[in-house]
This record gives sequence, C-alpha cells and structure tokens, in this order.
Amino acid sequence: MEFYEVIRKRRTVREFLDKEVDFEAIKRILEAGNQAPTWNHNRSWSYIILKTDEEKEYAFEYAKKIADKFDAEKYLNAPRPYSTTLAQKMYGYAMPRQYTMLKDAPYVVIPVFRCKELNGEYVSKLNPFSTIWCVIENIFLPPTYMIPVFIGIGYADPNETVLEQNVADLNKQLHYGRWK
Repeated sequence: MEFYEVIRKRRTVREFLDKEVDFEAIKRILEAGNQAPTWNHNRSWSYIILKTDEEKEYAFEYAKKIADKFDAEKYLNAPRPYSTTLAQKMYGYAMPRQYTMLKDAPYVVIPVFRCKELNGEYVSKLNPFSTIWCVIENIFLPPTYMIPVFIGIGYADPNETVLEQNVADLNKQLHYGRWK
C-alpha cells in the first residue's frame, strides 16, 4: 500500500477480533517505535506489556467505572438548542468503548519515559514528552515514569462501525510569516 493511502486509511480501532497476535509481531512494532527521532539520542523508553484479562482489569479499573456509568443513548439524545455535532457523535460512540477496546485487545502496550518532572518551565524539559509521541506515532508506555497513552494492539474487527470524520481544510490551517 502506498504511504499516503496508509495515512488516509488510518483510524482508531475500538473493536478487535478474538484472534491471537504473535508476540514477534509486537516486538517488530516496538522496534519500529524505537526508530523514532529522540531529543537525547539514548532511546531510553520502556514498554509495559499487558496481555492477561487480570492485568488489564487492574490497569483500567477506573476506565471501566467511567465507561459503565456513561449512557450513550441519553448523551446523544439530550435536548440541545442545536443538532448533535460530529464530535458529540464520536464521543457517544467512543466513551462506552474506552474500557472494552483495551480489555479486548490481545495486547496493550504502554510506552513510558523517565522524567524527574514534567512542566513547561523550560522548553527543553518537554523534550522527553515530545519524543515519546514520536515513538507512539511509529508504533501505532516506577513513579519517575510518565504514561502518555495506552495502545491496544490486535486485529481490527472489519465490521466495526466507521464513523464520519471531519476533513480539515489545510488552506485555513496555513499562516504565512505571521499568525492572522
């Protein structure tokens, strides 16, 4: 598949097939992540791998409580002085799946990076945070580590609902020489 076609077809998967994933494939994905650019050239990231239901239930206990409380039907049909927006439709679809999309994934990868503190006092203190996102882009995890994301890895269910996407107008996003 051509690169830009891959980019166009990329989406968040919230429903996985009940199909085992060979751990060698996970290792290849993480090797791709390790090829990401890094601010200090050390590639000092670590990865937490969750596989069992018990590990995932423990890690995502809070997400389960939130998802269990969320009533998508009530949320989407609440009286509004305007039509339900695309973002609200997406939220109504995604919220109930915040737990199951991770629990049902054959593997969950949590990229982590070591940081003494994370703040914007000095831009260079944000370098570890920005480079872990490069890792996350390439693989699409102790108290001194930051967990920026949880990544469920498995085979996408081809019957999952494909939601309408907002298409950004690049011409409105470009600002030449100054912000206007």
